[in-house]
Amino acid sequence: MKLKNPIFTFSILVFLFGLFIFFFIYGFWGIGAILWLYGVYAILVLVSFLLRRKFKIAKRELIEWSLIVIYVLSHTLYYLNWDVGSEIYFGNNEKPFVGQNQNFVIVFGIENKPELENNYFTNNEIHIPKSGVLLTSSKKTDFKQRYRFPVTGTGEKFTTTYYERFNCYGKDNFKFDYVVGAINDKGEVDYKFRDSIADIICNKFNKRDLKNSLPLGYERGTYLDQKEIFINNANMTKLPNGLFELKNIEYLNIHSNRLGKIPKSILQFPKLKRLTIGFNEIKTIPNWIATIDSLESLAVNGNELTELPDTLMTLPKLAYLLIRENRFDKSKIKEIIRPYENKGITVQYE
Repeated sequence: MKLKNPIFTFSILVFLFGLFIFFFIYGFWGIGAILWLYGVYAILVLVSFLLRRKFKIAKRELIEWSLIVIYVLSHTLYYLNWDVGSEIYFGNNEKPFVGQNQNFVIVFGIENKPELENNYFTNNEIHIPKSGVLLTSSKKTDFKQRYRFPVTGTGEKFTTTYYERFNCYGKDNFKFDYVVGAINDKGEVDYKFRDSIADIICNKFNKRDLKNSLPLGYERGTYLDQKEIFINNANMTKLPNGLFELKNIEYLNIHSNRLGKIPKSILQFPKLKRLTIGFNEIKTIPNWIATIDSLESLAVNGNELTELPDTLMTLPKLAYLLIRENRFDKSKIKEIIRPYENKGITVQYE
């Protein structure tokens, strides 16, 4: 039987396939796949309508069948490419990530380093050196954030970040793009490992042992012009070494990280006026903070504080203290903050 409108007839199969996707892959990816499937096919339907009603092309059916073949082939190839992932091999292991407590960092865009495999229809094998650090000249988009684990249960212990960018700060403020991952019983990324490796990589950039194409410097001025630094939601466990070269910092905002304590290294900022260090799992405010004579504002909200040290009262310029969302005894909070308010310090605790 000869089909006068192949694209219109083929729509039935496309519709049924869309229902199949919706049923088995319901959710963000399922809905997205359906919208793409139907959206592209809607264009074909429009083309069929124009060929039939407006242009009246003689070989319209042949054109429609050709478009259907291209449509099916392109979607098939896209699915095959989408379905493959990366297999992370550590050392000389024959199978991806079969050990325990292993960490890795892949740093992208490093000149004169090997490229990653870029297979379209088979899983990419990524071999990590014993150091746990893989430097590659490939761009981050060449790395597939879909992982394959032949060993049952490995995926449950494996975790990784998405693409991130690290700022080295210092005089030049080198930058690099990376992915960090780990396999352990907790299934958590070891950010202490990331931070220690980052310092090493930044040091190599400073010595010109490594080079990439990312722009150097700061958005405004040189390192001496930087008075405000924001490093939020970066999972930092320590401050980057290069940061301490910025001696004119007046405002340091490092909330929502993993510092665990107020780092004593902030004493290296002689002009520090404002410190925001909320949501960092901090349990105590150290007594040495009283030596920061320039400090005017301190935000330690969202931590695990139960008390405030008396030494805070000795800060000559302290005018604002943010302490809400901690673990203070609510029945004693007013008694805790009264001495500060009597001294004219604004305390925000709720």
